[in-house]
Amino acid sequence: MTKLRLGTIGTSMITEQFVEAAKASGDYTYQGVYSRHIKKANSFKDRYGAAKAYDDFEAFLSDDAIDVIYVASPNSLHFSQAKEAIMHGKHAIVEKPMITSLSQWTELIDLAKEKGVIVVEAARHIFEPNFVKLTEVIQGFEGIYGASLVYAKYSSRFDNVLAGQEPPIFSTKFGGGAVNDLGIYTVYAALRWFGKPESVHAFSQKISTGVDGKGIVILRYPDYDVTIRYGKIITALASSEVYGLGKTLVLDAITGVEKAELVDARTRERKTIELDEPSENPLIWEAKAFADVMKNPDKEESKEKLNDWLSLSHDVHEVLETIRQQS
Repeated sequence: MTKLRLGTIGTSMITEQFVEAAKASGDYTYQGVYSRHIKKANSFKDRYGAAKAYDDFEAFLSDDAIDVIYVASPNSLHFSQAKEAIMHGKHAIVEKPMITSLSQWTELIDLAKEKGVIVVEAARHIFEPNFVKLTEVIQGFEGIYGASLVYAKYSSRFDNVLAGQEPPIFSTKFGGGAVNDLGIYTVYAALRWFGKPESVHAFSQKISTGVDGKGIVILRYPDYDVTIRYGKIITALASSEVYGLGKTLVLDAITGVEKAELVDARTRERKTIELDEPSENPLIWEAKAFADVMKNPDKEESKEKLNDWLSLSHDVHEVLETIRQQS
């Protein structure tokens, strides 16, 4: 198989970004777009060069010219639509959060194995070269003494909430809320860098629609804690920091990291870590990684990568489920 034949669900900005990344990677051809509204589907098809547009979900899933489906609908639909894609023998790339309960995660993975296809969660930042480089830096620390990870960005949709509306990103009906949208990035980072915690302690601030607007999570490890702060009703200006023996790693962001420094704990001398220039489209790295595994599923390297992604995804969603229960 030279190129994967891509179908997409949704016509949002993230879908636009993934389609552009997929095309730029050279690993995909764009076969079909599905939307509940045919006008939106046709408009998206014309703008991004898809072969077909659908408003009939069954017809879309039954298209033999599609190998892999990217699911970027509202959060509450991710599980059911990914499940349907897998049932039709398609690989599934599911925008984060892939599921809203751990039992759904197990069902999707078991079903994908049964059908001989691959399902992955699109948590883009863990594939970015700078994130990978910083992972290696952290793994090289002589000791870990904790971390403070921050991702809080005010959403313009909160203005709609204040006006008495309930946009999907802030709706319980659609699986909205800050931890599902932004907090998940910090949890992925924490578990990639430090592994699975011994315990999770979560506190959140609910808004009028019933979802979490912001929150704080403490991940407890045997010898240290990792504190996470996330939110969609505030903007945090603080850096993220990882504390090692005699040094502090200071990051300007959790996703799309552009600046990182090592600060000497005693002298406060700063040393800049050389990073790559940010990508024009940050989704290209996950698009390439997923395509490589899906096109070469029998290679040992592909199996190892997939197992690593799935193991991390499982642990992330185990933590997220605890956060939701406690919050």
